[in-house]
Amino acid sequence: MPRLTSGRVTLAVAALAVLTLGLAVGLLGAHLQPRAPVHERRPAAAQPTPAADSWWRPLPPATAPFVPAELVIEKLRLQAPIEVKGVDANNVMEEPDRPTDVAWYRFTARPGAGSNAVFAGHRDFGQVGSPAIFWHLDQLVAGDLVDVVSRQQTEIRYRVTQTWDYELRTIPMDRVLATDPRDEVTLITSAGSYDRGVGYDHRLVVRAVRAA
Repeated sequence: MPRLTSGRVTLAVAALAVLTLGLAVGLLGAHLQPRAPVHERRPAAAQPTPAADSWWRPLPPATAPFVPAELVIEKLRLQAPIEVKGVDANNVMEEPDRPTDVAWYRFTARPGAGSNAVFAGHRDFGQVGSPAIFWHLDQLVAGDLVDVVSRQQTEIRYRVTQTWDYELRTIPMDRVLATDPRDEVTLITSAGSYDRGVGYDHRLVVRAVRAA
């Protein structure tokens, strides 16, 4: 993981406080109704493993930083609108409004700006085990592609370098949010087991770096 660089410490510290609070209250589980008091994470029987193919045609490369409009993960056949989010009146990270959308946080970098753009999406929605946009995020491995698309239909292509499954109580947010001279994206969703009143006890974090 990259370390915080000088000149961006204030922004990273502020974002760290906000993101930690949002995760602590179950940022991506607020709309869930448990089927049982404790629910172990299991794959949905009706959700086959997606396969990579040529369904996505890469767009022209972006030449400047941009506010992201769409996230594409070819391996997962995922093409999601992006909601631009920040924090609410209680300084808690706003979650995506819809299960099919991904949130990009305006207090993090714009894609193409040479730093860390942070995104989050629901793992499930409505009920525990009812798949949402990041249901299959745990299938990503090093080398898989992530495309971030602008409103002008240009894109920046990223390649997954590492994934982590953190316990919520020990997630190192300084490392998750760390800035870096490289252009990179971080994807976050819920993981682990779901407990009524607590939410999910893990967070899955995927890091991807701009492809050459």
